[in-house]
Amino acid sequence: MANGIAPQGARITAGNLVARVAAAVPANYGLTSVLTACIARLLPMPPAEASVAATLVSFALFAGIALAAFAVRSVSRLWLWMLASGAVAGGALWLSLMVGGRL
Repeated sequence: MANGIAPQGARITAGNLVARVAAAVPANYGLTSVLTACIARLLPMPPAEASVAATLVSFALFAGIALAAFAVRSVSRLWLWMLASGAVAGGALWLSLMVGGRL
């Protein structure tokens, strides 16, 4: 960028920005939802308290992932990391539901 804010050699393209915004908002929402459900099922406390505690943690998760979406250098690595994290958390949640964990 001309104002010197971007690192030397960094290119900010429209596609790059759209991919980061898509990762920071809708994809982040899905990932945070799955992670919150996993946390709520794993916390060793009554279900209502576990849901509230997991929801409180979810705000920090959402903010952290949104910040990371704009902090990482590679958009492809960002999406790979988010998809892999979502797959692992979704698999853990599914396994927890199939085993008969509490709701």
